[in-house]
Amino acid sequence: MRNKVLVSVWRQKQQFEGNSKVEAIILANGESIPTDLVVVGIGVQPATEFLEGVELHPKDKSVVVDEYLRAADGLYAAGDIARFPDWRTGEDIRIEHWRIAAQHGRIAAGNMAGKVIKFTGVPVFWTLQFEFPLRYVGHAEEWDEIIFDGELQKREFMAFYIKDNQVLAVAASQRDLEMAAVSELMRLNIMPKPDQLRNGAINLISRLKQ
Repeated sequence: MRNKVLVSVWRQKQQFEGNSKVEAIILANGESIPTDLVVVGIGVQPATEFLEGVELHPKDKSVVVDEYLRAADGLYAAGDIARFPDWRTGEDIRIEHWRIAAQHGRIAAGNMAGKVIKFTGVPVFWTLQFEFPLRYVGHAEEWDEIIFDGELQKREFMAFYIKDNQVLAVAASQRDLEMAAVSELMRLNIMPKPDQLRNGAINLISRLKQ
């Protein structure tokens, strides 16, 4: 019996191989990963076909908005259909999660009422998989490095996703208090630098109190 391994390889996938069923995933670098089962999460398609005169992103037909969630004069979009600029990187992103929709809704409603508020929210997700709690703060579709703190085998860890010398996201299990601190540190834009994390000299909770 093969060892059970959970691997996120969709962006690296080249092809599947097998006779009548999948037996291996072939990555772009030629590496072959034996597998008995492949789970594909395909996401959703924004229902925007009915819109006219609004810029839609060529990738997925999402509604392109600015930092105020404005798609055009007097028109705002929020939630799954909105592709908005990440205030930390400037990258246009779209996030399929109800909490982002709630965050967007408050900002869009305020701006429709005459306020001028930029969206600077921090995405937060959580789930429980086979009694394995997982928390995720931030957003990173690509990264240069992952810095780990803790013990993966015991499922008690933090994983810092780094790109361009900046922590864009953190995934963790059984480190809830520190993840709450991470959410606020990201919101305040005072996350530690990667070098500090590599040295293990940063207490995230204490840093928040400074």
